[in-house]
Amino acid sequence: MQLKLTKFQKKRIKHFKTSEQVLFFQELGELLQSGYSISQSLDILASAHTKWQHWLKRVVKDLNRGIALHLILKKDVSNQIVLQLKLADQHGNLTETLVAIGQNLAKIQQQQNKVMQVMRYPIILLGILATMLVGLKYFLYPILNQWQDTSVIATKESHIYLYLIAGMIIFFLLLITAFWHKKNPRQKLILLSYMPIIGIIVKTIVTYQVTQQLATLLSSGLTIPEILDEISQGDEKNNRMTINLANHARQHFQKGYTIESYILKQPYFNRSLAGYFSRGHEPKVLADYLSYYAKTQFQLLMQQTDRLIGTLQPLFFGVVGVAIVGLYMSMLLPMYNAIGGLYQ
Repeated sequence: MQLKLTKFQKKRIKHFKTSEQVLFFQELGELLQSGYSISQSLDILASAHTKWQHWLKRVVKDLNRGIALHLILKKDVSNQIVLQLKLADQHGNLTETLVAIGQNLAKIQQQQNKVMQVMRYPIILLGILATMLVGLKYFLYPILNQWQDTSVIATKESHIYLYLIAGMIIFFLLLITAFWHKKNPRQKLILLSYMPIIGIIVKTIVTYQVTQQLATLLSSGLTIPEILDEISQGDEKNNRMTINLANHARQHFQKGYTIESYILKQPYFNRSLAGYFSRGHEPKVLADYLSYYAKTQFQLLMQQTDRLIGTLQPLFFGVVGVAIVGLYMSMLLPMYNAIGGLYQ
């Protein structure tokens, strides 16, 4: 039984959920701020969260062996968090970094919930519409066909047209999928940023996340080139998008581009970000400005998402309403024709 429990805990911690990471980093940072050592803090967390006990015991054991915290957590959290913890160990601001990581993860989780809220309505409504179509095809239409000697509702020609349209849609989707997979992460981001409606939200998401990461890393005393070098050394398999963007930026800076001009040329950034790099601030001062700017971008993101939800709801309700009217017409007209044929 103990062996099975251990295997389950190892499997669970391998997929360390964002909500769990928020709790872990926020509570660990608060305990360190209260004066507890990191080992004492982890013991307290193990008592408060029984499902983390086995994992936290391993973390404490590795810490006692002299292994750095960022190396211990490397398999459980993202490369950005590992980098922040590594720099915090080097510059002695681990407590502040842990609290900041927890706050950032909480905002990212809120952002993801908003995106899921946007997607939920069209998925549910399209699901209802698809269920109605299936019900009509396999339950109602066969009954109506029995009322008529000639199949008015579902002739062979109508089936051929239906299959042809479905085939064209599937072929078109396959072409889009193949085209999408050929693009690297940065090219995909550019395509998303040019898309109507969602392009504005994509720009704000990227601007917020990049700004927040830069603010955290600059506060550790690094410069922009050093940050790009550190990010480029990460595991590309697990963090391909970030590394691809960092390599692209580093190559352009080596060619003589300024940070301001580079940002203005990238379609996935909000242009207002460039102004913070034209004033020549010291890294830690710039970090404070970027931290404030990241908060404004997060607020903007929430507003844009709310507006999108407010736009999509009536739009999709209207689409489904029109579809329902069309379905009723497709049911009633053959019924009227069949009833009319009985009186002829």
